[in-house]
Amino acid sequence: FFAASVLGPVTYTPCPVLVFRKGVAENRQFIALGSMFGADADRIVVKRIVLTGYPTRVHKRHATVKYMFYNPDDVKWFKPAELVTKHGLQGNIVDSVGDHGTMKCLFNAPVQQHDTICINLYKRIYPKYASTETTNDSGETTKEDILV
Repeated sequence: FFAASVLGPVTYTPCPVLVFRKGVAENRQFIALGSMFGADADRIVVKRIVLTGYPTRVHKRHATVKYMFYNPDDVKWFKPAELVTKHGLQGNIVDSVGDHGTMKCLFNAPVQQHDTICINLYKRIYPKYASTETTNDSGETTKEDILV
């Protein structure tokens, strides 16, 4: 599944889309086939990164987590973020422990020793622009910025 940003006329779904690349001497090369999502000016594209750590000490709902961060400043920075586990528990960072990024965490149910602790980080992605050079029949080159 891939998505592309296009500057063009507004069309409504379901609308088939054929994508061509402009070649030399007005030849067009077929690149992709797809359909429209729909025109929505409020849609944003986000990228998700998952940081993982492992519980080293577990006592009921409390756990000491290692290997997610490597210094206490990172633990302090991500303290408001929510933690989740592979087994579906939710939790929060309570405090930083030591100098190597170890942290105390509190969860909504007892944590198992073999569980993995995750934190989801999201970043907004903007469309990429690429400059292309085209040559016409008279030999003149023109530069254009297109969405990639």
